[in-house]
Amino acid sequence: MPKANDQQRALIVGAGIAGLATAWWLERAGWDVLIVERAPSFRAGGYMIDFFGPGHEVARRMGLLPALERRRAPISSVTSVDERGRRRGEISTEAYEAVADGVISLLRGDLADVIRADVRTSVRYGLSVCSIDDGRVTFSDGSAAVFDLVVGADGVHSTVRELVFGPSAEFVRYLGHHTAAFSFRDPELSARIGYRYQMLTAPHRMIGCYAVRDGSMAALMLYRSSSQAVPADPVAALRDRFGDLGWVASELLSVVPQDVYYDEVSQVDMPSWHRGKVVLVGDACGAVSLFAGHGASLALTGAHVLVEELTADPDGAFERYQARMKPAVEHTQEFGRRFIGWMAPGSRWRISVRDLALRLSGLPVVRNLIRGSVMPDVDGVLTPATPAGTAA
Repeated sequence: MPKANDQQRALIVGAGIAGLATAWWLERAGWDVLIVERAPSFRAGGYMIDFFGPGHEVARRMGLLPALERRRAPISSVTSVDERGRRRGEISTEAYEAVADGVISLLRGDLADVIRADVRTSVRYGLSVCSIDDGRVTFSDGSAAVFDLVVGADGVHSTVRELVFGPSAEFVRYLGHHTAAFSFRDPELSARIGYRYQMLTAPHRMIGCYAVRDGSMAALMLYRSSSQAVPADPVAALRDRFGDLGWVASELLSVVPQDVYYDEVSQVDMPSWHRGKVVLVGDACGAVSLFAGHGASLALTGAHVLVEELTADPDGAFERYQARMKPAVEHTQEFGRRFIGWMAPGSRWRISVRDLALRLSGLPVVRNLIRGSVMPDVDGVLTPATPAGTAA
């Protein structure tokens, strides 16, 4: 374990939300930080997330809430439509905010960008790790270096986890679905859809879209698949799965980019998140899945808790970090497995029940039911903030 004396060197693998947030806190704790990211450049866009819970409080402690509010998507409602685009059920923003206090809806890439703008360390893109021997790391460009701390923040398909802890198959739980997300510009369709998240749901399939800003659109597709393997041609797979649907499905499928974000929907379950000088954070150790949501919130929370424990006492810091975070992750994962029936209903009857709940969302009793269906209880993970705040 690193000792809190001279300045320590930390390597963070992955420049997503978890990695950038960890860098933010380590920098302010006095660490010398290197961030590497195998992607050639920053990944913007992504799908819409509802950001609240403990991560919202962490963002407040980081002083980032004003910047996040400026990126807020002006979504007025979540609307279920039929194949002709007619409304089947809807929950207004006011009703949803009554369920999820302090929620900020924004693109996942916008959240990462706001954190990145406040991180002092530059990211080395196009660089990955090849081997890890405790603190000694070799990189894809042939270089090597020694670090006091190695943080694997490289997502569900973590290379750090694979190198240090073993094959992904030992830790990844497939949830039987594939998902895709992409953005594009279409002023006419953007005006027609408006600032509402609209979704068309068929048994085991969901396609949704919403206007973002300046005539741009974002789309999300989700479908059940018996095969965990990602298809060789994701665009063709999407057209095959959704080509028979009505509404705006054909328009969305005609603009799917070749570099579309496409992945399996999985969770990560590990008995231990650390080994030697290596520790995992975010989806690399505790992915909760698209069905659970809250992954961004837990990523920010985990980054903060990890550095808080390292700063308090390096001895046993990893164990205390995991002890605080793992129950919240497991609870959210269990919630996500239950939420599959809400987000991706397997029958038209279940779709009808969900849409009825949306139509009745203005009633307090229904709001309480929705609250239990869309948000897990993960209170108690954070320690109280100091009066002056924790941002340095």
